[in-house]
Amino acid sequence: MKMNSAYKPVGGIESVSLYPADAVEQAIFSSLGCEVELSGDAICVPLLDDGSLYEERSECNGGIHRVSHTLQIVANRDNANEWLSLDFLERASIEGVIAVISLYDGRCLLAGYSAHFGSEQPMRLESLISSSGDSPRDTPTATLRLIAQDTEFSPEILNLKNE
Repeated sequence: MKMNSAYKPVGGIESVSLYPADAVEQAIFSSLGCEVELSGDAICVPLLDDGSLYEERSECNGGIHRVSHTLQIVANRDNANEWLSLDFLERASIEGVIAVISLYDGRCLLAGYSAHFGSEQPMRLESLISSSGDSPRDTPTATLRLIAQDTEFSPEILNLKNE
């Protein structure tokens, strides 16, 4: 008999750590992925199940190739105070952030930092939505949406060092 489970064996975001755009101390890229050393404190908010999404879209316009990176992460609003702070919103809007995205399939991706641009194209705030929900039983949520433009897909992190 086949059991139905809510566990996602190959998709979805398990966790996201957001670092300042200047947090990369060293990054070594190869065809397999990257090794990266980060400094500083990360913002790690517990995510709600099945609400978050990381999308990379490869497009060519007039012979110019680009990859659009979109990270949408959803948390219980009571846990998202760090996202809701004016300091974070200003930093994410102006300076940008680097995201370490852990997926349920076991991979870990680096977004907002690349071999080509370094930290010049970090993830930047597109929107933050704080929602009460539609009904009394809904969980109040915070939905953070970050975007970046690059020429490559996000590399898989092979080795992560954090000072």
